[in-house]
Amino acid sequence: MSAVPPLEPALRLAVALLHSYWVLQDPVDQLSVARLRAAARELGLAEVAEPLGEADLPRLRELRDRLHGVFAAPDPAARVATLNEVLAEVSAGTAVEPGPDGTLRLTPLPRPGPVGPFAALVTGALARAAATGGAERFGVCAAEGCDAPYLDRTRAGRQRYCCELCNNRAAAAAYRGRSRRGGPGNAA
Repeated sequence: MSAVPPLEPALRLAVALLHSYWVLQDPVDQLSVARLRAAARELGLAEVAEPLGEADLPRLRELRDRLHGVFAAPDPAARVATLNEVLAEVSAGTAVEPGPDGTLRLTPLPRPGPVGPFAALVTGALARAAATGGAERFGVCAAEGCDAPYLDRTRAGRQRYCCELCNNRAAAAAYRGRSRRGGPGNAA
């Protein structure tokens, strides 16, 4: 059995942005410039997060909400359409540049301002993930009360929960539901 390849740093930064809002944490919105800068530094992407300031938080929250919409779209075609809308919003056009393997690729040019390069980087990473793994691998958690986004990296492509905690919560709720229906005193 082969190991799942690690996520590219820009995609990990996108996940960090998306997971800065989660209904199972307190407070639910933990987005801060300091957290984004720390995550970017850890991933070797400090240059896109260092220019961000407190005044950029509303635009970053808007970006996070728009990217969440990609994962929450009802089917792969809608996910791609939503992702393309976000790409168009964060890009001021495209440029041709060599990829890591030397082949040419189109790259979105970021809009000006500190959020522009950050938004172009994380949105581009999600676009590459959709192009290589398929938009059907984007989803939101199926656990009651949670709608955190996830990128399904399982072999079978059957992930339904954002994390093990939500998987366990859903399994426990299903067990309690079955116990109530078939438990003592419920005989027909």
